[in-house]
Amino acid sequence: YLSEEDVLDQANPFVQLVSGVVWLLRDGEVYVSQSQMAECGEIQTTGTFDKFINVISARTAVGHDSQGQLVLVHVDGQTESRGVNLWEMAEFLKQQGVINAINLDGGGSATLVLNGTLANYPSEHCSFNNMWRCPRSISTIMCIHEPACQPADCSGHGDCVEGECRCAGDFWRGPACDTLDCGPSNCSLHGVCTDSGCLCDPGWTGSNCSEECPMGWYGPNCQKQCACEHMCPCDRETGSCNVT
Repeated sequence: YLSEEDVLDQANPFVQLVSGVVWLLRDGEVYVSQSQMAECGEIQTTGTFDKFINVISARTAVGHDSQGQLVLVHVDGQTESRGVNLWEMAEFLKQQGVINAINLDGGGSATLVLNGTLANYPSEHCSFNNMWRCPRSISTIMCIHEPACQPADCSGHGDCVEGECRCAGDFWRGPACDTLDCGPSNCSLHGVCTDSGCLCDPGWTGSNCSEECPMGWYGPNCQKQCACEHMCPCDRETGSCNVT
C-alpha cells in the first residue's frame, strides 16, 4: 500500500500508476488477509468489505510474473450466482505463476474488450431487452496496446512490431525505414541505391557498381551488347562505335 507521500515523491516519480481494491498476491503469496486488515471497512458502498472479498462474482485483476510480464485476468460471472471470490482469484493467479497482483473492479463492471470487440459475457441485462446481456457503462478502463511507431506506417517500407519498425527488403534502413543503404561503398559513386539494390550508371556493373562493362557490352548495368562492325569495341557508356 502506498501513502500519499509515496505517490507524490518526486525523487522517484511514478510514470504509470494503477489502483485497485485488495492486494491478491505479494511476492508470490496470497495477500488477501493482510489486505482485509489494512483496508477501511467503509470503502465499499454496496455491502460489507467482508462480503466484497468472499462473494462469488465476475472479477478482473492485473499483475506480473517473475519475468516482469504484464498479466491481465478476467473471470466471467454474476454476483452470488457464478464466478469466483477473491481467495479463489488469488489462488488461481498464483498457480499461473503470477508474483504480484491487485484486484480491479468486478461484478457488472467487469468487461473485457479485445481489438474493439466485446470478449466476455456481461452479467447485466440490456436496458432495451431483458433477454440479452450488455456491458455496463463505466468511467475508467485499463487499455493495453502495442507501442506506436513513428511514423505509424514505417514510411511504407516496413512493419511496426512492438513499437519498432522492421524494415522490408535488404536496403531500407533507419528507425523509420526511410533511408536507402546499399553498403559502405555507396554504389562506388557509379550508381544510385534503390530498394532493389544498386542501379549502376551506364558503363558500370556489379552488386556495388565497381566493375566496368566487359568488352562488347555497354549501358546501365552493362545489359546492352555492342553492335559495331568487325567486332570492334564500343563506348561502355553510350554504345558508340567511334571509340579511339
